[in-house]
Amino acid sequence: MVFSFNNGDSMLRAIEKALNTVTTPLSKILRHMGGILLLVMTVIVVIQVLFRYILNIPLSWTDESSRFLMIYMTYLCLPFVYLTDKNIAMTFVTEILEKKTPRLFAFFALLAHISAIFVFIVWIKFGWNFFHTGAVMADSLPIPMYYIYVIPPVMMSVTLLFALQKCVSSLRNMFGDFEDISHTALTAALFEASEDDEDSTHEQQKTQPLGSKTA
Repeated sequence: MVFSFNNGDSMLRAIEKALNTVTTPLSKILRHMGGILLLVMTVIVVIQVLFRYILNIPLSWTDESSRFLMIYMTYLCLPFVYLTDKNIAMTFVTEILEKKTPRLFAFFALLAHISAIFVFIVWIKFGWNFFHTGAVMADSLPIPMYYIYVIPPVMMSVTLLFALQKCVSSLRNMFGDFEDISHTALTAALFEASEDDEDSTHEQQKTQPLGSKTA
């Protein structure tokens, strides 16, 4: 029994590591792409305000282009948000449950990820059907709507892979293996402001003895 349990646990670890080698770098790339689109969208909105309210020459393409960029930005950032658990949530109950009964918390997390997989599958199905209606052109841009309708089913398919990784992680936790193999907390911390604050404090601590010596 112990031998089979160890084999099962090692197999789950191997599956999660294999998935993590793909999902973690992919989520970082997609997040950076989303950040670039956010910057472009901000510039377009500023141009729109400038031309509409200052020059009194409203542009026809700015509103639609910024809306399309927001759609792309949202879907591109979705895998990173799902991987690092950065979605909007009320965590005061789950934090207590995770501390008191971590295995029960892992069971509920597994149910949540399985439910998310079903939602993603439905989303992919309807998104793909909607993609086939994209032969029409955009109102103000010379592009067919295929380019806009394709992003939901594609990114939902990518996020489905992330959900499978979270399911494997929850299964490990249910069996008592709580090691963070995916290093999701570390991945999320790379883009947190707190990390910058810690780096600045470390630099201050390094320079402080030097300043005292010179004094």
